Amino acid sequence: MIAAPGLTYRTIDPDSADDADLAIAAYLDACRASYGDDAAFPGRRRHLDWLRSRVEEFPEGHVLAFDGDAYVGQLELQVPYGMETGYVNLYYVAEAARGKGYGRRLHEYADCYFRSWEASRIELHVSPLNEKAVGFYRHMGYKLARVEGRLWRMARAIP
Repeated sequence: MIAAPGLTYRTIDPDSADDADLAIAAYLDACRASYGDDAAFPGRRRHLDWLRSRVEEFPEGHVLAFDGDAYVGQLELQVPYGMETGYVNLYYVAEAARGKGYGRRLHEYADCYFRSWEASRIELHVSPLNEKAVGFYRHMGYKLARVEGRLWRMARAIP
């Protein structure tokens, strides 16, 4: 597992009811924060099938984060083979854990993960309507790379 201080991370098991429920809840919450509703949600089965394929390819990039026994967030990260740019599919801090520094700690894990794949850049999509997420990403050094439909693609170099 990737070494990052302070939290415990474990690979998401989409076949575990508990992990599946956490992953679905995180995705739905992210949809609502980004779009105001969950219309972008592809359905439980399709999302878990997609997640299962991503976990198979990038197990250390698809993790649940815990502080002791308390679930604090989830990351879905990948670096396509042969690429120098990593991509964040989901960067999620649980509602009860927000505003307590967990986002920064998840960010440390993501940086360690991307460095382990020798990535030099991280990209992600965010809705400009999700002002808290945009502010957090800017604080973490992400800059607007381009507008893609109703989403912004933000990027940052890995120091």
